This record gives sequence, C-alpha cells and structure tokens, in this order.
Amino acid sequence: MREIIIGTSNPAKFEQIKGALAPLEIKVRGIPEGAVLPEVVEDGTVEENSRKKAVTYAKALGATVLSVDNALYLEGLEPEKQPGINVRRIGGRKDRPTDEELIDYYSRLVLKLGGRAGGRWEFAVCIATPAGDYEEVVIAETSRVFVGTPSETRIQGYPLESLQISPESGRYTAEMTAEEKALFWQRAIGTSLMDFVRRSKLI
Repeated sequence: MREIIIGTSNPAKFEQIKGALAPLEIKVRGIPEGAVLPEVVEDGTVEENSRKKAVTYAKALGATVLSVDNALYLEGLEPEKQPGINVRRIGGRKDRPTDEELIDYYSRLVLKLGGRAGGRWEFAVCIATPAGDYEEVVIAETSRVFVGTPSETRIQGYPLESLQISPESGRYTAEMTAEEKALFWQRAIGTSLMDFVRRSKLI
C-alpha cells in the first residue's frame, strides 16, 4: 500500500486531510513522534509556503510528505483587508494569537459584515520526496458560510470551525461528528485532493 506523511503538527489539520483522503487506498501517517523538524519561515505565497514545508520535512524525515497551506477570503471585504495567508496575524500583532482571540476577532469582523458572510478557503497542496522532487496544485474550495455568533464547541488548532457553517446542513462544522467531518471534507476538497494524490508519481 502506498504511504504518505502529512506535514503538520496540528491534529485538527491532520484529521481534515486524512478524512478527505479516506476513500483512497493509501496509508496516511502523521509526523513520527519525537521527530525533530527544521523551522520553516512562512513568508511567501500560499503555494510557496506549502512547497517549503513539504520539501523541508521530506528531507528531514527521509520520507514522502504532503503539505497543505491555506488562505481565507471573505465576501464583502476589500482586497487589502482580506486575511489571505495571514489568518493568524490579526490586528497588526506579531505574536501568535490564541484560538479564543481568533474566534473573537473574526466573530467581530463577520458581525461588521452583517453577521453572516460568504467565504472560501484556498488550499495549496504539495507532495515532496527526500530527493527534493515535488508536485503541487491549488484547490479553490466552493463557498463557505461564516457567522458572527460562534458555536460553543471548540476544535483545538482550527478555531474558525466555530464560526463556519456547512451550506448543505446549516450546522457548525465544529459540531460535526468525526464521520460527518470526513464526509464534509471529502465534498469540500476531497475530489480534487484525491485526484491530485492519485495521479502523483511521487508516492
């Protein structure tokens, strides 16, 4: 069976990608426990950041790595005010906000947009080998709904799921079961992600 490591230390992100790839005959693993990885400075575009992480982690681990980086765009915001790749860089801060601070910030932002706003995530995906070879693709997700009143449920590492509602079910994504989330991510990005992984010559 083909195997790939997901290049993230975020458990919620790992489960997201694993769920989206669930229908494939491929073994999806997380970063090995105790692995020491070089720091990757994310100072480029969403594609460049994803590529840097995949290539760096693949060389460090001696294994093929899939990395996903994302950018957020909200309807009604001027281009210069879009979160883009800087979802966690809020209010000009240079430190890393907590999940609760992010929920509070984006809740107030959506309330300013009327309490409900369409939005979409853009996912840059890169597969890299220890030799430095890589393949990449950008997946533009279909529209998502953001609301100003957060769910009481929290997903550590993915705070904005407390503000996002599935257009199909009207439920907060934070309140979905593991099975429902896997199906949700398969619908949102799964088809494009699976096609990319299935066609990859690097796995």
